[in-house]
Amino acid sequence: MHILKIPDSIVINLIYYLGLKDILALGDSHTKLRDLVYKSPEVWNDGNLLFPIGDKSITDKFIQRVIPRITRHYGILELRMIELPLTWSGYLMIFDQFAHSVNRIEIKTNLDELKKLVHHLTIFAGNLAILQQNNKIPITFRQYAFDDEEEYSLALADSNYLGQRTLHNLNDQFACMKLDDPPFERLHDFHIVTTACTNASNEVTTMRQLELLASFLSGRPISINTHHNIPGSPIPTTFYSNKRQRENDQPTSSKHSRHYSPKRQESHPLPSYSSFA
Repeated sequence: MHILKIPDSIVINLIYYLGLKDILALGDSHTKLRDLVYKSPEVWNDGNLLFPIGDKSITDKFIQRVIPRITRHYGILELRMIELPLTWSGYLMIFDQFAHSVNRIEIKTNLDELKKLVHHLTIFAGNLAILQQNNKIPITFRQYAFDDEEEYSLALADSNYLGQRTLHNLNDQFACMKLDDPPFERLHDFHIVTTACTNASNEVTTMRQLELLASFLSGRPISINTHHNIPGSPIPTTFYSNKRQRENDQPTSSKHSRHYSPKRQESHPLPSYSSFA
């Protein structure tokens, strides 16, 4: 029997046993299968499926091409991004697609990349605060990742970092601020594993900043669980099962789609990564 004649429910059960590359190939083989693959929440409920550990093909370009095809739903509860060649932009594109549903995030990367992610999340969060203060529609992770990031940096600098004078001070102030519509609606657990760390003080500072950001962007207190990587040791996790756990699909809430891009200014220096050192 041709696969196109098999009932969708049976095809989905067969997809259950495929790996990521096979699922993507299946989706590319026919329009009907493409719709079935990317529009069926059951296919993507496994937190381990989307980002195979250490897969060097999971780049920013891959994220930009594949992740937006997946219909937004509330089935993806966990994101595990372990030793992937992603930059801050790739992480933000992932957050844009799944922030509304995830309750747990696990990242393993080197400290330098983590500091860059914290830097850009701080600018993003600061712009959310500015827009809320001015009663304007918030930007999304995707908009920040694709727009000229310098414009958002300049907008924050023009506000004197919301009166805090520096980006570092602004990050500390997030503990006293609250968003009306935080992007991480359900986040409760954030786990970080750092590699190539030679400065313990730098790591502690970065983790504290990320903890404040996660709390601000989720609207609830978040404690960052950390772990130092030991070469050859297993990756700590509470999820080793390769069974694809299915969750009841829930209707997605509409997100702001209007675009905001602050006007470019020539004054005020831009925040730099060194401010997090």
